[in-house]
Formats: sequence, structure tokens, C-alpha cells
Amino acid sequence: MSHQFYVSSLGDRLVDDALLPERIRLFLRQEERLLQEVFHSFDSLVEVGSMHGLHLNFAAASAKPYLGLDIVERYVAEGNERVADLGLPAKDYRFLARGVEELGEISAPGRRPLVFAPFNCLGNITDLPGALNGLAAGGFPFLLSSYHTDPLSTRCREEYYSACGYGDVRMHRDALGVRFTATDGLDTVAYEPGYLIAQFADKGIEVEVVSFGDIGAAYISSGLLGDRPADARPALP
Repeated sequence: MSHQFYVSSLGDRLVDDALLPERIRLFLRQEERLLQEVFHSFDSLVEVGSMHGLHLNFAAASAKPYLGLDIVERYVAEGNERVADLGLPAKDYRFLARGVEELGEISAPGRRPLVFAPFNCLGNITDLPGALNGLAAGGFPFLLSSYHTDPLSTRCREEYYSACGYGDVRMHRDALGVRFTATDGLDTVAYEPGYLIAQFADKGIEVEVVSFGDIGAAYISSGLLGDRPADARPALP
């Protein structure tokens, strides 16, 4: 997705609760459950594509430091304002106008930070090789949330983007994955696991694919979930 798509506020619709179909709300609940399962062994959260702080409250409720990274300066300003409004210490809760490509140059909070990219942020990044280079340079354990590419996941995504009011939503499938575009500037892809695992491997990164809910696929640093089956999909509530 282009930087301008978010600068113009069109991207805000993607996280507007009033526009989210129930399947996507369920996806987000399952995503947070997976984050909770992983996060207990870490002492801080670095959220990539944080917008105004999608998981700021989650980190604060866990009493662990938080760093939000987003390339849209408006989101960074809004996030830092939220920190002040919530009365959180700025030294422990803050936002920077940086991207995942710059992880190797960033001083992360805590001794053991978890890098978390929510809600298919990975599929919205224009420069995938640069993003993977950043993950490799940072060397931090990570959890990257995305979607499966099966018919159900694809149908749910199409309903979601249409519910956001984007014009002429179209689906494109190729060897890389399932991409959706719209005339407003929407451009987001759910990668085929085999393709993405190969891209990680080219950067020397070992990754596992873990299913969550009925449409979610997470790319996780190898070993973070111990003996949890990689293809386990939690039962719907």
C-alpha cells in the first residue's frame, strides 16, 4: 500500500470498528489471543505498523514497555498524544516515525522485546525484501499476523475491503499469494506460505507458520511456541 493511502486517512477505514465484518472482528480477537500466548515470555512490545497504537493498551495492561513504529507521522503524533492522555510514562511508551526496514538501527525497550506486526501489516509493506532485511538486522524474535490464502480467507477479505467502502475491489491470485486492490489505493497481499518461508530463508531467518482462528496465519520466529502444533487452529468461541 502506498504511503499516501494512509496519509490521506483512507487507510483509517481498515481499523474502523464500525466497518469491520464479524469474521474480521473474530480474526482480531484470535490474533490477540495468540499474541497473549507468545508475549508472556517477553518484557516489551515493538509494534510495527502501529498506526496510533493498535496494541498500546495491550502493552500497558501487561505493565510492559511499548514502542510503536509507523512511517505515517500523523499516526506517530496521535500515538504520543494517547500516551500523554493515558498518563503513561513517555520513557516507556512512545512512538517513532520509522519502518520495519530500520529495525537494526532502533534501540528497542526492555531486555527481551517482541516485534509484532498486526492485522496483515506484512502484506501492506511495499518493500518486502527491505522489511525482511530489517527483521534480520534487528535480530529480535517476531510475530507477524496475516491471512491464509484459501477460499474462505479470501472471501472474508473481499467482504472486509468492500465493507470499508473502497471502490472497485479486485482480487488477483498468483504464485506469490492473493492480492486485493481498489481504485482508492488499497493494495494488500496475503502471501503463500511457501513463498514467504523461502524469502525468510534467503535472509537467514527461520520461521514457523501458525494458524489462528479460521482465517489467520502467523509467521513466528522458530521455537517461540514450543510444542504447539503449527497447524493448530483454535476453536471458534
